[in-house]
Amino acid sequence: MEDMTDELLSGLSELVYVSDVETYELLYLNKPGLKLFGSEGIERGDACYRVLQGREEPCPFCTNSKLSFDTFYEWEHTNEVTKQHYLLRDKLVSWRGRTVRLEVAFDVTEQVNERAQYRFLAEAGNMAIACVKVLEKDGDIGVALNEVLGMLGAFLEADRTYMFRLRSQGVSNTHEWCKDGVASQIQILQDIPSVLIDYWLERFSLDRAVIIESVADLAEDRGAERETLSDLGIESLVAAPIEINGDIMGFLGADNPKREGLNAVETPLMGLAYFVSTSVKRAIAQRKVDELTWYDTLTQTRSRAAFHRDFDQGAFAGVGFALVDADRLSVINREQGRAVGDEVLCSISSCLHEVFGDTVYRIGDDEFCSIAADIDYKQFAQKAESAMQLLLDKGLPASLGSAWNEKCTDTIALLDLAGERMRSAKRGRHRAIDLGVDLASDAAVSNLLRPGGAQEAVESGMFTVCLMPQSSGETGRIIAAEALIRYHNPLKGLQALPASFVPALEDMGEISAIDFFALSEACATVSRWQQQGKDAIPLAVNFSRCTIGDAGFVERVAKTVAFYGIDPSFIEIEITESTRERSDELLRSVINGLRSKGFRVAIDDFGVENANFSLFIQLAFDVLKIDKSLVWGLGVEERTMQVIRGLVTLCDDLGIETIAEGIETEEQHDALREAGCTRAQGYRIGKPCSIAEFEQRFLCA
Repeated sequence: MEDMTDELLSGLSELVYVSDVETYELLYLNKPGLKLFGSEGIERGDACYRVLQGREEPCPFCTNSKLSFDTFYEWEHTNEVTKQHYLLRDKLVSWRGRTVRLEVAFDVTEQVNERAQYRFLAEAGNMAIACVKVLEKDGDIGVALNEVLGMLGAFLEADRTYMFRLRSQGVSNTHEWCKDGVASQIQILQDIPSVLIDYWLERFSLDRAVIIESVADLAEDRGAERETLSDLGIESLVAAPIEINGDIMGFLGADNPKREGLNAVETPLMGLAYFVSTSVKRAIAQRKVDELTWYDTLTQTRSRAAFHRDFDQGAFAGVGFALVDADRLSVINREQGRAVGDEVLCSISSCLHEVFGDTVYRIGDDEFCSIAADIDYKQFAQKAESAMQLLLDKGLPASLGSAWNEKCTDTIALLDLAGERMRSAKRGRHRAIDLGVDLASDAAVSNLLRPGGAQEAVESGMFTVCLMPQSSGETGRIIAAEALIRYHNPLKGLQALPASFVPALEDMGEISAIDFFALSEACATVSRWQQQGKDAIPLAVNFSRCTIGDAGFVERVAKTVAFYGIDPSFIEIEITESTRERSDELLRSVINGLRSKGFRVAIDDFGVENANFSLFIQLAFDVLKIDKSLVWGLGVEERTMQVIRGLVTLCDDLGIETIAEGIETEEQHDALREAGCTRAQGYRIGKPCSIAEFEQRFLCA
């Protein structure tokens, strides 16, 4: 009977053994068991836990206490000796007079592995879906890729996950996730020679992943690869290609993945790499769209659309706009070609970037807006001045206007203000060019012809006043003088004559700073003369027609003179006849206002172009200055003498003094006296000189 039982059990393909439940003595092991565990190594009286489990003491998972004679007890276990997984059925039986444990072991390793693989694939699929959701979100692709690498690393229980980009000089690590305690390697993994991954690229070209279960076991022909990976502490890895439009652009990978079922990772990893490739491709396409929408590719600046996106709404503290326009770009394009025009635009952009950094916008064909935020006015003004100076230094034809606001909620209004100032600067530059000034070489004028340039020059002491003497037509004695402006920048060694910048500043609407500086200097000079006991004489100050039109002009003049404590009769206000072009009513109001406050008013430049005699009827003034264009024929042509004599007689009859300008010869001077002019002015009388020199030559203490 026992022989029959032994023969029956040994004929089974399953492993069967019998052991004593008290002593754990292995009493029986069938033929499959003997073959598996090696019959030569089994001795009589050996314990089941030593033979079957390789242990030196009873197994902690032993099921003896759970067994009975009535039913089989079923459980599963992976044997550490055979490395196989078994479905076990145990029961108490009587064996040769002893109570023993009968166990039948069914090898279910293959089924378990299949279940594990299915489970791994399902979990990998869920992980991939979660990664796809992250990649599909709107936002920074770099942030999304880092999050995906973290999810992949956690799933594979890897030390490090990463993305590499394939470039001409090799491969470089672009994104990285590291497990806690694992050092980053992204900085050192740059420009790795691609020859080290030749095998990888071959696999990638076949749409296959690279799976290295043991770096140490790599073949000899991959020795350089093995050495490099080992030096980085990599024992195993997986990697899948990233393709864009059929070209391998890089790869996605993981170092030292510890998750079981690694042999099944290729399919889900390739799927995830596909979605990463799609997302990167979409991000590249979106970046190109953004470049066309938000950036100007020619000048490497932000676009007009970007300006509206960034500044149309919201409140901005301490924000300044510097608007720059390329002067006469259409002329450059037409006469020199668009390539030259494009070069001008790029050069202007480069200058603005140098001063303002990245916040430069091209808001028109020839207009740029540079923006500085969280900055006080002084700092912004310095930036605007530096930008204009850089444009000047490089000889670029550009006009700049700036505007700053401490707390701005209407950026369009701020932009409009900068635009007005820029157009003002442009008018000044164009007028200077019309006057024959070479702005590229005349740095003095260029430095003035920018918004605020005249005021800054006044405050910096770059303007001075010279005095041109006026003599009595009867006695020849110096009885008055005209205050004339001179510009000199001692730091830069620049100087310019008024004719080169005054008309331009008038067109810009920025001449008043200079006009009132001349008035203040004249008042200060008369006041000092009186305090020093000198014989003070009246000084004439010429005001631009633009300044005269300013609101409150008369009051400002009166207030300035009163500040120095001198009588208004010592200040003669000169107004050009051309001021009438603006408004007869305005001119009448200004003259009447000045005379009512005790000032003498002189009409300057009478005789330039077409002298209008209606001004004698419409305006009440004190002095008429006859332009040199009428004086040049004095003493030579009788016709000129008749005109001057008639004009002087008319003025005498109306109680108006006459001053003849441009007296340069003795003949002109003699003719002037004969004609009866009240005063004479010109190089024959005296050239413009400094106040100190004037005092020394013409004033008595």
